[in-house]
Amino acid sequence: MSEAWQELISKAVAESGGEIVFNEPLARHTSFRIGGPADALVIIKNRKGLDRLRKVCLEAGLRIIVLGRGTNVLISDQGIRGVVVKLEGEFSQVEVNGNRIFAGAGVLLDRIAEVAELNGLSGAEFLAGIPGTVGGGLMSNAGAFGQSLADIVQEIEVMAGDGNVRVLKRAELNAGYRQPLIPTGCWALAVVLELSKGAARKGKEIRAERWRKHPTAPSAGSFFKNPALTSAGKLIEQCGLKGLVLGKAAVSDKHANFIINLGDARFVEVYELTQIIKATVEEMTGIELDEEVRVLPDSGSTGDRR
Repeated sequence: MSEAWQELISKAVAESGGEIVFNEPLARHTSFRIGGPADALVIIKNRKGLDRLRKVCLEAGLRIIVLGRGTNVLISDQGIRGVVVKLEGEFSQVEVNGNRIFAGAGVLLDRIAEVAELNGLSGAEFLAGIPGTVGGGLMSNAGAFGQSLADIVQEIEVMAGDGNVRVLKRAELNAGYRQPLIPTGCWALAVVLELSKGAARKGKEIRAERWRKHPTAPSAGSFFKNPALTSAGKLIEQCGLKGLVLGKAAVSDKHANFIINLGDARFVEVYELTQIIKATVEEMTGIELDEEVRVLPDSGSTGDRR
């Protein structure tokens, strides 16, 4: 990124009350603790700021990726050329009206479960303990315990790459398993969730259950999508891969669908380990595993991750 464009982006971000850091290591901003530098890491706090940044980057031919909490990504050690965005400010606001929750894209999914429980609403308990944001969750139809965001989402406000803002109704959404609920090239701005009045299972219990089952070492969460009729973790374990180590990356001996960073793991170690897992599982079972974790950079021009 040239100094001229750095100056223009800095000005656009400052005018909207945002923050910017150049050549920021993304390992500091992902749950995997892996990732090289972004040309620019920007904190955007309102829709006006996001649209202003969009215009400058479009003119400069620079890619924008909305990262969220970085909990479902594996980023190259070479980093990302372009602008990485984190949404805060108005995007972190939550409101409750009756049995509906209105939340910005930067709100933590765990916070949704907490707010629902505090307001006597049920239906969002499965979000307890999920570390990502609403925006990232919408990009993967995040879920657990047989439920997903698609079950409770009523509307999603999105901004397209041309700056057009629209509201997607429930009937327009793609509700596939671990598939984006919003169209490619759009950024989630906010969501409306519809829940039910009534007692819900305590979030404290669900979080404790997650902590018992999941490793505490840095990871990106469940790495592979569950195939039909079985789980990726069971398949990986059945193939004798649980605990497999490659450099500083390993298949967790606590949950086989988690690849963990044992300390200073490199992108290539994790990536090669995933290829070994996929090849072995397919050879032994005939089932081809599909990654749930997104590998960056990819070929897309825009994105939104938790």
